[in-house]
Amino acid sequence: MNVPPRTFIRAALAVILLAVVSHTRADPDLWGHVRFGGDTVSEGRLPDTDSYSFTADRAWINHEWLAECAMYLAYAAGGGPGLAGLKVLVVLLMLALVWRALARQPIDSKARDLLIALTVVGTFPQANHVRPQIFSLLAFALLMSILTGRGAALPRLLGLPLLFAAWVNLHGGWIVGGGVLALWAVLTLPGAAPRSEKAGLFVAGAMSVAGTMANPYGWGMWQFLGDTVGFGRAEITDWQPLYRLGPGFVALWIALAAAAALGAIRAWRSGEWDLPRLAVVAVLGLASFQVSRLLSFFAIATVLLLGRDIGLALRRRGVRPHDTDRLMRSDPVIPKPGRAAALAAMTIAGVLMLGGGAAVARNITCVRTGADQPEPELVDLVKRNQMTGRLAIWFDWGEYAIWHFAPALKVSIDGRRETVYSDSLLQKHLSFYYVPSTLNEFLSEVRPDHIWLPPHLPVVPALRAAGWVPVITGPRSVWLARRGDATPERSEQWFLPQADIAAGCFPGP
Repeated sequence: MNVPPRTFIRAALAVILLAVVSHTRADPDLWGHVRFGGDTVSEGRLPDTDSYSFTADRAWINHEWLAECAMYLAYAAGGGPGLAGLKVLVVLLMLALVWRALARQPIDSKARDLLIALTVVGTFPQANHVRPQIFSLLAFALLMSILTGRGAALPRLLGLPLLFAAWVNLHGGWIVGGGVLALWAVLTLPGAAPRSEKAGLFVAGAMSVAGTMANPYGWGMWQFLGDTVGFGRAEITDWQPLYRLGPGFVALWIALAAAAALGAIRAWRSGEWDLPRLAVVAVLGLASFQVSRLLSFFAIATVLLLGRDIGLALRRRGVRPHDTDRLMRSDPVIPKPGRAAALAAMTIAGVLMLGGGAAVARNITCVRTGADQPEPELVDLVKRNQMTGRLAIWFDWGEYAIWHFAPALKVSIDGRRETVYSDSLLQKHLSFYYVPSTLNEFLSEVRPDHIWLPPHLPVVPALRAAGWVPVITGPRSVWLARRGDATPERSEQWFLPQADIAAGCFPGP
């Protein structure tokens, strides 16, 4: 069988991309997502009140309940590997939508491969974790596919209400999807699009708004959005502007912006200027520079809305309109390499496939926890000593503590943020961590029995000066209790070894 060397190279690159896709990290909220999903599945309903926190001052609007149920079922079926498999499946479905859309375009296979790689890299910051956001990546790709698809307008666009009815229960990214749909409609309805397309878009858009009501809270979901849109998120990494996250994020945005600009210039020069497509890409590009969480949406929109123009612009020679059918039928003729070059290419491809395959096998077995997680030995000590009561805690560890210690210990804060806590309560915790002068006010209001924090926080020395005793001290965390009530034995303290900090696999100890 005479297989062209470039086929081996493409296969090797596909395996490498799969290795990237399969690399999975545990978000700080993963412990809570799985736990809350398990509660919903076991009880058959959403809880009316929160039983995990002692400070919650808002009704719990669990807008990600369906994603959490899926995550719990994946974990129940296969543990950590089940969660990794769920994430890989969702991301591959998203990439399948992108591939399907690109396969319909008059671009060659090299351009398609490059655009798929751009999608993988552009969505990696969001798709690297198991969290509800991955469902928004799939839903957004489906939204773009429906808007730009072929076939009768009304039957195709009537998929939008069903999409939003599911999306509103999976993740809050439906808000971005709704904004994109509104922008698309506003720019399409007055334009030169066929009347059937306009009518279908109008009907489907109205039905999509109704579709967002298909959630356990009904109109309350919109009220929740209105109440929480102004919440501060200065401490959340992926809500920060790209330039605060380091040069890697900025370089990724520049690459996406360059690809989008290349496609836009080609569309303008060829007279195929499509305002809705260009406007959506431009708005997401500008928005993602200010809110890094939108970077994945920018990547998907760039590839799906401008992929054809990017692919044609990448060719060394311009393609005239009557050449597009030839490009759809076959790739440009490429001279066959010599035997030595072909053997070298096949050898390199084989090595890449072996390495990539090994990485995939390793990645799929472990959802990696970060080195910033607390010490497993501390968790074991707390459980063995049956500590109970009210636990004031570092924000990122709230759902980790819920997983390990509930219901014996209730937390003061966790990653559910505005779904359970008011903005004022969030700000009080931030002041507690970093402004020691607010310590007495926080303690008198929250009245914790235990406090669990990273030892480097400014409040830790202030707590010790105020009479709080370090019960367990380790390289990554310190557990404090009031003087005279430090442990069940009232006197013993534990010092954890300064061991090398190594990442583990979810869920940990």
